[in-house]
Amino acid sequence: MYGYHETLTIEEIFLKVNQEEIFKHVFGNFQTGEYIQSPFRNDDSPGCWIQWHNGKLYFTDFASSTRTVNLDMISVIQIKYNLSFKEAIDFIANFKCNNEPEYPKYNKVSSNTNSTLIEFCPKPFDDYHKTYWSQYEITSSQLIQDNIFATKWYKIKDSIFYPFPAETTYAISYPMDEVKICRPKVKANKWFTNTTKNTIGGTKSLPFLDKNLIISKSYKDWRVLTNLGFNVIYFQNEGMFPDMENLDIYIKMFDNVYVLFDNDKAGIEASKKLTDYINSEYSDKSQSLLLPTTQKDPADAIKAGNKEQLINYLSFLNY
Repeated sequence: MYGYHETLTIEEIFLKVNQEEIFKHVFGNFQTGEYIQSPFRNDDSPGCWIQWHNGKLYFTDFASSTRTVNLDMISVIQIKYNLSFKEAIDFIANFKCNNEPEYPKYNKVSSNTNSTLIEFCPKPFDDYHKTYWSQYEITSSQLIQDNIFATKWYKIKDSIFYPFPAETTYAISYPMDEVKICRPKVKANKWFTNTTKNTIGGTKSLPFLDKNLIISKSYKDWRVLTNLGFNVIYFQNEGMFPDMENLDIYIKMFDNVYVLFDNDKAGIEASKKLTDYINSEYSDKSQSLLLPTTQKDPADAIKAGNKEQLINYLSFLNY
């Protein structure tokens, strides 16, 4: 493409070559902010990722015992074809890319979808994360399946934050480069996001047609209810609803729609507003549910040991 030249620096190679096309050559189609499987070892489940850092793409695989954890485009070509460093550079410099590289390239996992650029650096799930999620009977394999990333640092505009490990900070990566940073153990600034009211979670796991759908207000509640065998989607919070043109595709797939928000005043009021909103378009198709437990939401009910009570309360949805 460009022809290798002895005076061409490594930095110039990275500026001249479309890194995304090199990575697609090795990994196939991929999306930053999603887990993938490693092609370099026996890998039964996705647990690796590709991300931007300081203008370079890196493949990260913490499960690799013999390779460098973070591999740039030169390293992945070396491993794929068993080449020397010089041979890999020659390969890349002469690789026929279909598109010129985008420059400057944001160091990003997520882009400025909602006028706010949010970036984050994933890390392996540590003991703090395992302890936190196990309270809700949510496993690391489910987190990986749902594109939940333990987060080493995150960046909001020009400010970088390094949370303490005990904060169990995590990122939820959505399609269209949307992301939500969650810090469940702190009292202030628990969430940062560039998602919008039309960002609906959990839609990939829905059947095409079925009898009952639950709408919840968070990822955690969605995963808990999904683990119990129910059809669920979730909004970004109780205070804003998707436009009906974005919501009705899921409403039409089910005979009945149940809203299960927090078991407090704000949650009950929001639940009533949402059922009215849905019923204004689909008469009597939606109704609110109120947890019979003292806990405010399904996730806290699981944490408190009220799983059977929750299952019994929702059992009518299985008929």
